[in-house]
Amino acid sequence: MKEVPDIDLVTISDEGRLERENVPSVADPFCMMALGHAIRMKKDMGAHVTAVTMGPPHAEGMMRRCLEYGTDEAILLTDRAFAGADTLATARALGCFLKGQNYDYVFCGVQATDGDTGQVPPELSSILGIPIYSYVSDIDLTDGVRMTQMYEDECLVIDAPPKAVVSFIRYPETNIPLPSMTDFIDARKKDVTVMNAWMLGMPLNMIGSKGSRTRVTGIATVLKRKKEPVFIEGNDVNLAAKEILKEVGI
Repeated sequence: MKEVPDIDLVTISDEGRLERENVPSVADPFCMMALGHAIRMKKDMGAHVTAVTMGPPHAEGMMRRCLEYGTDEAILLTDRAFAGADTLATARALGCFLKGQNYDYVFCGVQATDGDTGQVPPELSSILGIPIYSYVSDIDLTDGVRMTQMYEDECLVIDAPPKAVVSFIRYPETNIPLPSMTDFIDARKKDVTVMNAWMLGMPLNMIGSKGSRTRVTGIATVLKRKKEPVFIEGNDVNLAAKEILKEVGI
């Protein structure tokens, strides 16, 4: 799971930066799709579901909501040493936790709405040494575990044996069922488990800003500029080609 600023309330400054001040945080919509499918597997197959996030202390509220939706456990990885992590340092922390767990699938959102890199799921796949099923839109549990992958020009239906990382896309019209009263009451009896870098046994040079390989040197808003059409008269094809190449700067 990942907590992100509410995308409907975020504005862009004149410098092209996200203005997050006084913007409430919400669970990322892509992560919510992953959570919804995990809860469905629990109800249909009796799966044990653990929700995990790396984030600041206030992300405990999001993890509490995961328990209310029906997860069996909720783990918050939080430490000042995690601050400033890029996608690789984030995947390392999550991967370090997962290596000590017994799991069949690791469900993720395909990307996060505040970064849109889509890098953490494949990095987790590499760190854990397991395959990844990307762009998954649906799971059929009728005969084993069968997943539908949606690409731009094709749709694939695959048998998806464990162990694997699975990254989910989301559809705007898809809603996650609200927690039942039973799940809501059961969540009151559970605690969110909080773990720091020392408990994970991670060296400080592998996490946070110290363990990050990327640096953001600048952010800019891309402005679309419409150019006036250029008409080239005549029947000389070679001359027309030269004019076109000159227009596009080649």
